Amino acid sequence: MSAPGSSAVSTQAILTALAQEVDHAGALCDRLESLVSRLIGGAEGEPLQIALHEAQTIDALQQHLTALSDFMRGLKPRAERDGGFDIAAALDRIPLADLAKRLSEQVHDLDAHERSAADAGDLLLF
Repeated sequence: MSAPGSSAVSTQAILTALAQEVDHAGALCDRLESLVSRLIGGAEGEPLQIALHEAQTIDALQQHLTALSDFMRGLKPRAERDGGFDIAAALDRIPLADLAKRLSEQVHDLDAHERSAADAGDLLLF
């Protein structure tokens, strides 16, 4: 499905749209958390303890989504003129260390892969 108008959009617009969608996913998690809380209300004993432990996954997911949204919003104003980003500053905004580490590794791995793919077609003269 294509949107009306030109298909070229700014990086800031894309990041804003992605951040808003992540926020929407977080709102859906809020609804899910409410449902799970009501379902846990009828549990007792060991099943209750298991359910409470598993329900913490929803909270972790909400924190993860919030951190991703903040990360995307942090990239917007830091876009460099050449289209690059100050990734270190954006990663500093992430309160979840494991998420920041994974993003850093993924970004650097993808960047290195893209550079090596771009170099693959270069003519080398000796």
